[in-house]
Amino acid sequence: MRQPRHDALERWLAAEREDRADEAEAALLELFAALPLMAPPAGFADRVLVRAGLVETRPDPFAWRPLRVVLALCLVATGFGALWLPPVLRFLAGLWSVSGVVRGGMRAVTDAAAWLASALRVWDFLLTLAHALSRPLAVPQVMAVLVGCLLASGLAFRFLRDQITGERNFYVDPI
Repeated sequence: MRQPRHDALERWLAAEREDRADEAEAALLELFAALPLMAPPAGFADRVLVRAGLVETRPDPFAWRPLRVVLALCLVATGFGALWLPPVLRFLAGLWSVSGVVRGGMRAVTDAAAWLASALRVWDFLLTLAHALSRPLAVPQVMAVLVGCLLASGLAFRFLRDQITGERNFYVDPI
């Protein structure tokens, strides 16, 4: 830390008393240059803002030790995976031949055809089931019974709703 020189102070004061503005300005600048630079410690402004409540503090997720261990294990696993990469690529390169591509294409076509056949079998079963259920509905007597059941269930629902609404109004005042 530099100490301000007393001769600069005296020169400044003397120049001010005698109204010599240029000399006073030069002596004052020399005094200011001799003063130590004051800087707050690192992170001072952040700590002030946090303490004042103007900034939220977010915990650093990488400061958590188990997460760092997991990340390190992931890096180790990636390193071991890089050891397996050349043999796997060599194996995959052996698969890419013209006969292999044709064989793979034919296998994909036969698998797609087998899947389509099984889907059509399921569709045929669903159509048979739909026909078996729709034939009785075409008979007028069965349709009349079903409509009667629908009306009875609708009326029962209506009476039940009125019953529940009436009980609720008995205990709770409407707003």
